[in-house]
Amino acid sequence: MSKFYNSLRKEDKSSAQDVALKYGREVNTHYRRLLRAKTVATSPYYVGLSSDVGSFTHVTKRVTLVTDTMLLSDHGVGTVHHLGFRQALDPASGTDVAWRFGMVTADLVKLGQWLLDAEPLLRKGLVWYGPVFVQGELGGVLPGPEWSDNVPALPSLTDRSIEFLVEHGRAVDVSRTKPLASRVVQPVLEIDLPFIDGLSLSDFAQVTSDEFDSYRHYRDFMRSRLLELDDALEAVDSQVALERVALSIRDELNAATAELRSAARSRALSRSGAVLGTTSALLAAVRPEALQGALAASATIAAGATGLWPTIQAFSDIKSKRTQGKWHYVWVLQGKSAR
Repeated sequence: MSKFYNSLRKEDKSSAQDVALKYGREVNTHYRRLLRAKTVATSPYYVGLSSDVGSFTHVTKRVTLVTDTMLLSDHGVGTVHHLGFRQALDPASGTDVAWRFGMVTADLVKLGQWLLDAEPLLRKGLVWYGPVFVQGELGGVLPGPEWSDNVPALPSLTDRSIEFLVEHGRAVDVSRTKPLASRVVQPVLEIDLPFIDGLSLSDFAQVTSDEFDSYRHYRDFMRSRLLELDDALEAVDSQVALERVALSIRDELNAATAELRSAARSRALSRSGAVLGTTSALLAAVRPEALQGALAASATIAAGATGLWPTIQAFSDIKSKRTQGKWHYVWVLQGKSAR
């Protein structure tokens, strides 16, 4: 998908509708190959969902927390939007016939805006949008620049790439072929996750891309917690089980947040009162071994008994561990959400 986004100029991005149409033309060329790769994928966490385009943001921010890759598609109900023309062999006559092709969506603008907001996720391969394509012979039953005649309902479910149908915020398993995915996808759409509520999709996508290692750790954590739920998600006490998992996640998040804040307050540089000048800061970043040697003889003068270099090294170690831990990702998301 990076090729598609790299092809967008600044003026292209000013029109969400044009972005959606351009995406449709780009994907149409590779659509069969992409769907084939999805169908034969062995990962239990590569899932396909069909959702109302108005729910794309809600679905993306939640399902991405548990999947390797998500194919997101429209329900296939709406207007057919013209994308282009192609020559194809008519099996009946054996001659080349001009066909026009288009994609079905209820709202081109919302789709285009989702494609813009979710750009970092598509570039990472975490999400992609699968259009519902239709075609018709020129002068046939689908005339005009925009078609609305006899558009079939839910054609996206016929290609075996869609495992879940999302309606009213709930995922209905329509394939029964990926039990592990079902046990994490269905509850993650219902569970209370306040750190992403109120967070824009663009912020969510950027943080997920920037903090990718931490995100992957948190994804594994979410999977393990949701897999702890019993199989009977439709049972009477399923809401109780979901709330227990939600409480557990919130408790661990609160504890991790307190730990991260404590680490920030106790940063060695702040505690010692040492202040690095611009030159020293650059030296520390570019040639830490040079700074270490320069400070060796005057550590006690520069930063008290502990020495400046050990404090810099300690802070570096803390920062590295913090950014790799699963809760760093959630911490950053929560900070964005609170703004």
